Amino acid sequence: MVQEEARMNEISKPARQSAAVAGVTAMLYLLVVLFKPEPHFHSDEGLDILGHDDHIHVVYRAVYELDPADIESVTAYFPDKQAVVRIEGGRAMTGRINSGCGEVREWATRYPETYREWELPERDARELRNLYSKITPDFRITSPPEGETYGLHSPDGCMLIEASGERIFLQFGRESAQGYSRYLRVNGGEHLFIVSRYFYTTLEEMAG
Repeated sequence: MVQEEARMNEISKPARQSAAVAGVTAMLYLLVVLFKPEPHFHSDEGLDILGHDDHIHVVYRAVYELDPADIESVTAYFPDKQAVVRIEGGRAMTGRINSGCGEVREWATRYPETYREWELPERDARELRNLYSKITPDFRITSPPEGETYGLHSPDGCMLIEASGERIFLQFGRESAQGYSRYLRVNGGEHLFIVSRYFYTTLEEMAG
């Protein structure tokens, strides 16, 4: 009988050890969940900062946001090419105008004397509306160095987005050093942004 009891104790010892380890693990998990420090949240104009003990996440908000279905037209002008591109509904147009990008001028308000016009596939028109319905920057520049304009004193290109009575005026400066982004000003605002070059090149390529 004594030998049988000793044998049972031998068998149950590993089980008791496993149960003890599982219990300690569960307790540590609960302590981590209950006492894990909450991330610090800070909201500033145009960005959200989510801070942890050892790192932070900076999330930039969209500089503007429209319902794609509300976009009536997107017009772009590229001074070096003297080329204007206009997307309106399911049609595209391109032609030549001598203008500038300092402000919304004739390039956005009238058709060139001669132009080429064509029908856009529905998928292309939808993708263009989606693309220009919102621009979320990769970075925001609030205090440029003195004298630095990032090419926005004489923009490489500019766009006017019209949507249900709202007008968004974009001016694109030079490329970033890596060539993947462009500097951007929105509605002549104080802040400058770095955005994907795709917002610029999509219509520039259509200008020919």
